[in-house]
Amino acid sequence: MMLGLKNRLLTVEMVCASVFCALSPFASAQTNQESRATTNRKQSIPAGIELGLGMGYVLPHRNLMQHLVTDHSKRMSVAYGKQIVGGWTEGRHTEGTHWSGIELAWTELGGAALGSIVSGLWLNRFPGSKWGYGELGIGVGWSSRPWDPIDAPSSVAMSTHWNAGLHAAWCISVFDGQRSAWTIKTRFTHFSNGALSLPNLGINNFGIDLNHQWRENHQVQKHTLKAFNPKTRIPFTLEMSLRGGARDVGLPGGPLHPILNLHLLGHHKIKRAQSVGWAVAHDIGYNQSLRVTRAATGAVPPLGRTQWAVLGGLRWDFNRIQVTALQGWMLTNPDLELGHAHLMVTMHYKVNSAIAVELGLKSFQFRADYPFIGIQHQFGRIRKLKFNGSRK
Repeated sequence: MMLGLKNRLLTVEMVCASVFCALSPFASAQTNQESRATTNRKQSIPAGIELGLGMGYVLPHRNLMQHLVTDHSKRMSVAYGKQIVGGWTEGRHTEGTHWSGIELAWTELGGAALGSIVSGLWLNRFPGSKWGYGELGIGVGWSSRPWDPIDAPSSVAMSTHWNAGLHAAWCISVFDGQRSAWTIKTRFTHFSNGALSLPNLGINNFGIDLNHQWRENHQVQKHTLKAFNPKTRIPFTLEMSLRGGARDVGLPGGPLHPILNLHLLGHHKIKRAQSVGWAVAHDIGYNQSLRVTRAATGAVPPLGRTQWAVLGGLRWDFNRIQVTALQGWMLTNPDLELGHAHLMVTMHYKVNSAIAVELGLKSFQFRADYPFIGIQHQFGRIRKLKFNGSRK
């Protein structure tokens, strides 16, 4: 199996190298003046429609998935986005914008029992360096082959048609013109229903895409954040969230077990960053699903179902929308099967300067523990937030 995996990954690398070699003569034909213009455009990622083709491999992260992956995954995508003023603008790049848009994709997962996934993701790209730029996304995917005890008993990766999706990628430009651009994207995408229905091993798809962008505005208008000052340090800000979720941990189709959380988070902007901050958090939850991990059902008292976790990570600010990624450690009453370490990714939509609605996913060992929704209250900050990209 390991030999087959190595051969598949080697095939993907050879395809990537062939594409790069084929396009490199076009990139080298640019003049020095065009190269300097290209450097400026890279920081602002112009808008336009994009088409992408790619190959990859579904990572068999559980023993039950070893026999399900029989071929490479294949992917087609179309995306469209706009430049958004503010956000993702580092102190060393005080001019420029970040890109935000929607991607629709079809992915054939490389196995009859895995089927395919049609997905819609909200993507955000941030200005990078001469080596490329990063991309983060969150959204939903529709699986064509969920588990069924009669029709699809071996499709244990997915148990529902609809699943949540998380996406991360790094994009490298191989040709950057005024009206069009070619990029190579190395991506990682995860789909899971968050254990709302079992079995649910999830899909982790790694791949390489070749994307072409038709640009609608080759003359990028630069924008300077007027209130930006590299020496300004925004004080520590405190937030409190009430969250609720559910988890199916028994037999497939069994009852859902509710989980309630009180989440306290503090974040502080990084010194030379306008939109990225450090975040630390305490999470106190009442996890009713813990009763199924004990020998005697119902023998666990309420305090025995109370979990306390500490977390740390980053917060990215897109004005009304923020994304928080935290690595956490369970200190009390960990689930006997899932363990202590977990990852929590949350998207926040600000209703006003103090209240936000949250949607997130909590994952143990790349296995979703549960999705959650919540409402957040921010206790205060030094300046009132305005949604037009400036602060006062």
